Amino acid sequence: MRILRAPELPLDGPPPPGGRRVDESTPPGTPWRFLLWLASRRKGLAAAALVTSGIALGGLPILPYFLTGAVDEGLAQRDWGALVGWSLGLVAAGGLFAAMIVWSHRLTVYWRMDASYRTLQLATRKVNRLGDELRRKVTTGQVVSVGATDINRISWAVDSLSPSAGCLLGLVAVGILLFNTSVALGLTIFIGVFAVGLITGPVLSKLQASQERYRERVGDITDRASDIVSGLRVLRGIGGEDRFNASYREDSEALREAGFKVAGPTAWLNALGEGTPAILLGVVIWISASQVASGDLTPGQMVAAFGYTGALMLPVHWLIGCTYRIIEGRVAAAKVCELLAVPEREAPEQILPGPAEGAELHDPESGLTVNGGELLAVASADAAQIAEVFDRLGGYADSEARFGTVPVAAIDRDELRRRVLVADHDAYLFAGTVAAAVAARDGEGRVEAAIEAASAADVVEALPHGLDTRLDNQARTLSGGQRQRLRLARAIAAAPETLLLREPTSAVDSHTEARIVDRLAEARAGRATAVATTSPLWLGRADKVAYVHGGKVIATGSHHDLVAGHPDYRALVTREAA
Repeated sequence: MRILRAPELPLDGPPPPGGRRVDESTPPGTPWRFLLWLASRRKGLAAAALVTSGIALGGLPILPYFLTGAVDEGLAQRDWGALVGWSLGLVAAGGLFAAMIVWSHRLTVYWRMDASYRTLQLATRKVNRLGDELRRKVTTGQVVSVGATDINRISWAVDSLSPSAGCLLGLVAVGILLFNTSVALGLTIFIGVFAVGLITGPVLSKLQASQERYRERVGDITDRASDIVSGLRVLRGIGGEDRFNASYREDSEALREAGFKVAGPTAWLNALGEGTPAILLGVVIWISASQVASGDLTPGQMVAAFGYTGALMLPVHWLIGCTYRIIEGRVAAAKVCELLAVPEREAPEQILPGPAEGAELHDPESGLTVNGGELLAVASADAAQIAEVFDRLGGYADSEARFGTVPVAAIDRDELRRRVLVADHDAYLFAGTVAAAVAARDGEGRVEAAIEAASAADVVEALPHGLDTRLDNQARTLSGGQRQRLRLARAIAAAPETLLLREPTSAVDSHTEARIVDRLAEARAGRATAVATTSPLWLGRADKVAYVHGGKVIATGSHHDLVAGHPDYRALVTREAA
């Protein structure tokens, strides 16, 4: 059964209980602009976080200024009142900056979580809108990596913006204070910071390229892992488990090599973050000591210069770490932008209400018509052709299909999904109790009847807790035939007006299939049901059979008439029976 699309969350509608309204402006399609767009959605919060971070980190270098007064006016002059005053000023300033750090961190966490939720919402809505097209246009690894890794890295990139701004203000403050103390000291700091910037630029470019390659490898190995897990039973059955494990090990080696290439630029950044302040501190101490010896500086000014330069260690260290996070966020934002840029089917210009109940479904491209109240069997040597026809009738592909007199493409999507259900034989089974899996779409009161109609009562009875037994996703502990019957029960319990079934009994034995055919015909009496099959049991029980060849309906009638009048149909059915 197709994964039903959940109603889209209106980003500009009423806020959720306890939540906040989120705007629905279109995000940019480039990584850097996307990050800036995320950061600017809550302008008040962003401004508050930046201001408090600027006060907290930009103001820290000011603290040594109080040491100058305490040493020169208090200790040197033996003025205890001045010493107490400067000391109290130092304590008050330290308390203020500590409070600003706490508030800055608190606001930054809100800012980060807003960006994380917003990105998650955008990705979820995109996946929701793609619906059945998702698997054809996006790999599993892409979607999983976005949800598991990229959203988190984007949030930390936004989280790094406010401390980065504060650290930059701190660097400027140190330079200004040192210039005020000594021109030579100020020039030393600005030349040192400029040199670090020249070195850091190429390192950041290399880091970004390494991160992009690493992220590609993460997506590849996630794809490989999901393929192995979903096909593990088959792989063991054909003896291919070792071969795919070897492929996974090769992908793991490639991922490790890509990780090693990320480590090099990261190590250089960490070295710059740790080493640059220490080098500058040594140079400043040497220059300031020389100036104190020559009488150009007072001891208090030398202590302050030491404090100013020492205050560089925290901003530089944080700035390097924040830069690394922002680069990671840029790479992750590129992957989110790729997902958001996946083309979708164009929305109809006008949404029309569906026809009255009992209307026929018609696909002009193939000529297939599903009339209300009949059991129609659709036979073809190419199952993919029938899948395409059903997709058009169910609104999963662009077409000129009509539901009564209304174009399928123009019907409200929720109404169409409620009235027309396309059920695949290998549709996904979600984890949970058997009852919840079967009653996936408001079918709680029809679970037992649907299980009986799908001849799945023996499956439920064999489980330890019956309908309350919890199954993992895809119900891998059950056999293929048992899972297929649960899928069919879910489709029956949904009770759509028109049910389109693709090979619903391909994995069960003929005796079980015969029971299912009779019970489903009885359960669906008075409602339109089309079954894509070449099984004589379905063909013989159907009210009408449509024979499809080359994507077109070339004959319709009873199974007996088609066997007698169409050699190709007879050959197809005979091979199926054999």
